[in-house]
Amino acid sequence: MAVGRPDLNTMLARLEARGKRVTAQRAAVCEALLAHGGHPTAAELWVRVQALQPSVSQATLYNTLAALEELRLVRALDIVGEDHTHYDVCVDPHVNVVCTSCGQIADVHTDTLEALLGLVATRSGYRLAPQDGVIVYGRCPACIASAGQ
Repeated sequence: MAVGRPDLNTMLARLEARGKRVTAQRAAVCEALLAHGGHPTAAELWVRVQALQPSVSQATLYNTLAALEELRLVRALDIVGEDHTHYDVCVDPHVNVVCTSCGQIADVHTDTLEALLGLVATRSGYRLAPQDGVIVYGRCPACIASAGQ
């Protein structure tokens, strides 16, 4: 299991413990989310879910995502300039780096995130939640290389 990333059995067990029946449809949503391996949107998940379990409704997809988010098994990422929410199955505090050219999102884990956010909180007066992680924007190596910079 990757850092901060639940497995299928954990997801289904936590849903069941929360009073949600473990159905083939819910399992398909969880499987699609884990199989994506990145930061999918609901639309991207919908395509994967339909391949696994065509009987899944969009309502089930969104309700399952909401339940997983409530259980802190996924984190919704609202990316500036995007109309759609992305979902992150890595729930440990980390930095999500978003490419402003191609939209790729990468996870960066660092043991200094909490210290950085403490410094930002001190200097700004804001109360920050390190467990929510951080989103930063820049250009990925592939976009930099393709621009010849």
